Amino acid sequence: MTTRPTTSIPDAAPAENRRIAALRQAAQDKHKQAVQRAEAGIRQLVKAGEEINFRAVARAAGVSLDFLYAHTDLRKRIETLRGQQRADSQPCRQEPSAEDGTVIYSLTEALRRERTAHRERVQELEQRLAAAQGEILRLQRQLREHGLESR
Repeated sequence: MTTRPTTSIPDAAPAENRRIAALRQAAQDKHKQAVQRAEAGIRQLVKAGEEINFRAVARAAGVSLDFLYAHTDLRKRIETLRGQQRADSQPCRQEPSAEDGTVIYSLTEALRRERTAHRERVQELEQRLAAAQGEILRLQRQLREHGLESR
C-alpha cells in the first residue's frame, strides 16, 4: 500500500470570497456616488432655474439615462419637478373684465361678437347649401323618371 504525500494546498475559497465581497462593496460605493451626483445635479438645475428633465439631470450629474429611469426615487423626484415646472410655466389666463375699462376688453368683446356673427352666418350658409343639394337631387330624380339623364 502506497501512501500519497499530502501537500497543503491553500484553501482558495476564503480568498475568492474576499474578492467577491470587495467587488460588491465597490459596486455599492459606485452606485451610492452616482446617486449623490444625480441629487447634486438636480439641486444644481433647480438652483439655476433650468429645465428639469431626465436628459438635463443625466448631463449635469454625469450619469446615464438608464440609471435615472431605473432608480425609483430619483425617477419620481425628476418627474415631480418636471411636472411642477410645466404647471408653473403655463400662465394663468385671466379674461379682461369690464372694470378694467381697457382697450383689450373692448377689442375682446368686439372679437367675441364677430366670432358669433361668423358662426351664425356659416350655419345659415350650410343650411342653404344642404337645401340646394336636396333640390338638385330632387330634380335629378325627376329627370330620370322622364327618361332624361343629367350630366
